[in-house]
Amino acid sequence: MAIPYTQASMALVRAVDGTFISYPFIESGDTTTKVYNLVCTQRASDYNAAQIALDDTMSSAVNAGVIDLPSGWADSNAYFVGDTGHAPIAGGMISFTRTFANIPQSTNIASGSEFVTFPGISGTYTSYTKRVITSLSMTAGVPGITFTTGTNHNFSSLENVVVNASYVVANDPFIHHVNGNFSVIENTLTTFRIDPGHYWQEQVSLLPITRGLATPNTCYRSPLIRQPLSRNIATQTRYDYILPGVTSGISDVTDINVPQAFSVTDVLTGYQTDTAKPTFAGTAYDEGPPEVLAVPATETIPTAEEYANIIEQQYNIVVESSLSEWAGNILVMKTKTCKAQ
Repeated sequence: MAIPYTQASMALVRAVDGTFISYPFIESGDTTTKVYNLVCTQRASDYNAAQIALDDTMSSAVNAGVIDLPSGWADSNAYFVGDTGHAPIAGGMISFTRTFANIPQSTNIASGSEFVTFPGISGTYTSYTKRVITSLSMTAGVPGITFTTGTNHNFSSLENVVVNASYVVANDPFIHHVNGNFSVIENTLTTFRIDPGHYWQEQVSLLPITRGLATPNTCYRSPLIRQPLSRNIATQTRYDYILPGVTSGISDVTDINVPQAFSVTDVLTGYQTDTAKPTFAGTAYDEGPPEVLAVPATETIPTAEEYANIIEQQYNIVVESSLSEWAGNILVMKTKTCKAQ
């Protein structure tokens, strides 16, 4: 009678056909981050979930816990993130996928749009001065629309203007409308440029529409004074990947500080004025909508003028952030931002 015989190598982990490398972030511009997927087999009774530890590197076959690695696969910057997909196969064997991954590069990608509430801005009251808009223009490659007024408007690049205007693109019957409070990007005595979110791929002619309007296309001066704004705005999300114990300066998860959403802070008390009301000095009106954020003229970080400068320089502010697991012990920090308005 034949004596049953089992090869000793069946007790070891063997990488078999189907093993592959993936590049999960190519579409985000990261062409170097690799995820190594080793399809493995082993005698089921010999499988040991603790054979290798999370964060062990794939610097050699021994470190990876397999008999052999595919040619050229040894990577000391690839970290073990887990065994998955365990399934029994014939002959008392088990199949599973053993995965190692590089720490992904940081990426910053467009993440759609959402409504964001921006702070009201306090300041010294100046009577609104209405100006009539006589013409509009755009320059290919330059964001925004330039408006020309019939007389000197006295706007500066640190101010907000209220605009109400309609126009068409030459030879196109569609009527565009601009309405709301905007920051002045650039100005001369009789022109000012704002970005209302209208864009073209080439140079076009813009023609103001006045027919049927009781009031012509107009604009008003609104220096450092406005109510809070809620706008649907484009956002970007930055993805930063962290492996505690490997990433420089991060020994464990308690060393990670998640960026906080933008707020206005009282320099004397440290209180975040997320329920403050805008103050319009010099007027009887000093009430704003409840539960809104306002930037007073002084004694806050930022001040009203500093926040206006943040808008002018088109700085991004944090909308929200989070920290979660990406793979194994590798974490991903997501920081969503938008341009200050």
